[in-house]
Amino acid sequence: MKEKIWGLLVHLSGSFSGANGGKWMSTPLSEYFDEEVWRDCIENAAKSGMNTIVLETIDGVKYDSHPEISHPDAYSKEWVREQVALCREKGIALIPKLNFSATHDAWLGEYARMLSTTVYYKVVKDLIEETYEMFEHPAYIHIGMDEEGIQYQAKREYVAYRQKELLFHDLKYLCDCVNALGAKPWIWSSPMYDDPERFTKYISPDEIIINPYYYNAFDPAHYTPVESRAEYITYYNEDKYKEMGIKFVEEDPYLVNYRIKSLPMMEYGYKYVPCASVFNRCDYNTEDIMAYYKKYANDDQILGYITAPWVAMVKTERSLTYLEETFRFFKEAREKIYGE
Repeated sequence: MKEKIWGLLVHLSGSFSGANGGKWMSTPLSEYFDEEVWRDCIENAAKSGMNTIVLETIDGVKYDSHPEISHPDAYSKEWVREQVALCREKGIALIPKLNFSATHDAWLGEYARMLSTTVYYKVVKDLIEETYEMFEHPAYIHIGMDEEGIQYQAKREYVAYRQKELLFHDLKYLCDCVNALGAKPWIWSSPMYDDPERFTKYISPDEIIINPYYYNAFDPAHYTPVESRAEYITYYNEDKYKEMGIKFVEEDPYLVNYRIKSLPMMEYGYKYVPCASVFNRCDYNTEDIMAYYKKYANDDQILGYITAPWVAMVKTERSLTYLEETFRFFKEAREKIYGE
């Protein structure tokens, strides 16, 4: 039996939000990525039994094909290769992540405003190919593609997103670029759960890995009362949540949609690497997500699990707390649910 993926997702750059790329480019990269914290992450990942780290590089590395994209303080290809070797010494595969969702592509600079053009298709292909070489032919490349739609961009001055046939045409193109290299593309689950009919039409199970992300409880006994998570409600638009009249955070329409569609979509043959997180401050999330798929999913279709703290790699109380919890919850959940 092939060993499962036990992984961590972290970020080299902070310009993935998509809203303020210009401001980010003038901010030193060191304010988001501290190499000492990064090295500690590698050590703690190994101690926690992890065998994979997904590193979102985006504009945090120097590209030969499109140097205009790279952050002024971007790391060299040689640095990336050193990290690949360092991780390999610890028994960890270092997997690159980009994000081509129009909601999270500020890192592409002016090309983010050229969606679905000949220029755009060439640029993204160049970046995928260069990333593949930079990471020394990884087995996977994560291409993001989450949260593309007006609901995620409505408050921005500049709004651009794809939908319907065009979105899936471009998703298929991106997947083809990765598959042509001999790697397998990972994507977030948003396109699958938002439009399952088009997804199954354009994307076959043998050409992609789905990375479903869910940061709350599955077990109703672990559901989070809304009044205990005021910061969550504020983050996701307080007025909207007041109108819903929900009692538990897990009644959020996104989370309900996830629970409705996750297992049925696996019946088409898609393989998953579910993603947990401490971001929503649900202590049960990592254990619940492993227990859920262990109990209900075909084990051959669950290739493993990753967890994402969603914090900067810096020495702040918040970042260090989230990272400590991330490793601890993941290790405890894996040992309890999978006995490893």
